[in-house]
Amino acid sequence: MDATETEELEKIRKKAMDEVTSALQALENKFPGITEGAAALAGSGVGAAASFGALYTLGTTGVSAAGITSGLATAGSIVGGGMVAGIGILAAPVAVLGIGGYAIVKHRKNGKLKVALTLAIKKLYDVQEKLMSNAEYFKAEIAVIKSHIDMLNKKAPKGGLGAAR
Repeated sequence: MDATETEELEKIRKKAMDEVTSALQALENKFPGITEGAAALAGSGVGAAASFGALYTLGTTGVSAAGITSGLATAGSIVGGGMVAGIGILAAPVAVLGIGGYAIVKHRKNGKLKVALTLAIKKLYDVQEKLMSNAEYFKAEIAVIKSHIDMLNKKAPKGGLGAAR
């Protein structure tokens, strides 16, 4: 293995280790990022708009006090309740779509992370394979050197060679 191969192998190993380290750090980061927050906000916004539209539509006179109370009562009657149940019914889309937006983005982010981690691991396996193939080369070299040493020891005069190490 010459110097250029060693340098190339070291570059590949370092890049693979950097990728593994960054992927592991991302895996250990349990806190949601801006992307997840924006997705939750967008989903909640869509849910809020849908809830407001339903409240407006279900109310008899729009968004006045009478319209809001009649809209909440009508929404609550869907599950057999009153205005309080209507609050739950109209709040559900906000919560469900917010959580759904967060979950979708988190799932996609984890998928990308998994691909990056798999690629980094494959690169490390490639480095390991190159090292193992060179280890076989060195085993052969060591065997040749050992056979030369044994042959020289046999040809040496008795007591002429001491421990040469």
